[in-house]
Amino acid sequence: MRKITKFNIILAVGVFGVFLAAGYFLLPSVLGDTVYPLKYADFISKYSMQEGVDPALVAGIIMQESRFNPNAVSSVGAKGLSQFMDGTARTMAKRYNLTSYDIFNPETAVMFCAGHVKDLLINYNGDVDAALSAYNAGGGNVNVWYKLGMPQNYPSRGYINSVKKYRDVYASLYPNELGITNSKYDTTVEIKTEKKPVFSAFWGSIFQRFSIPESDK
Repeated sequence: MRKITKFNIILAVGVFGVFLAAGYFLLPSVLGDTVYPLKYADFISKYSMQEGVDPALVAGIIMQESRFNPNAVSSVGAKGLSQFMDGTARTMAKRYNLTSYDIFNPETAVMFCAGHVKDLLINYNGDVDAALSAYNAGGGNVNVWYKLGMPQNYPSRGYINSVKKYRDVYASLYPNELGITNSKYDTTVEIKTEKKPVFSAFWGSIFQRFSIPESDK
């Protein structure tokens, strides 16, 4: 009787160990497929490398904007994977010398996203928070607070934090798929070297009172 009990215990422990091992190896994949899906990784890797921007950041933006739904349309008319308004999409088409384009095409949307991220990083001297804020809410208020040297006042702070969280997750879960070989925060864009002026808290508060209301996207 004791031998049978001991055998059952050993068997149960062995089965439990197998389940633990399976969970250890399979759980990240399951989480990635359900909680943090990744689609169009080839396009993200290709155009991020072409533009010299962090592919995990691009993936994080797309996750936040559309959860990788190429047919997404927001309540204000932002379209596609990267949720571009028509005006921004036309600007990016000119940047790539395209006479026609389809913003609902996943490759086009990813290309425009990577290019827009690069342009914003260049414009804001590599400041990721400023670039993300401008991506989400436009450059109006961002320009004011960037020039004042007061990043804590950038609009869309929740959006910024969410995208950066997704960036970290995608860099951790999908480094091979995204072609990440260096630091997950690596960017090779040539940024401006101008220094932001520093203003006193008094003048910052004055500008804050007259800043442009943040628009919803």
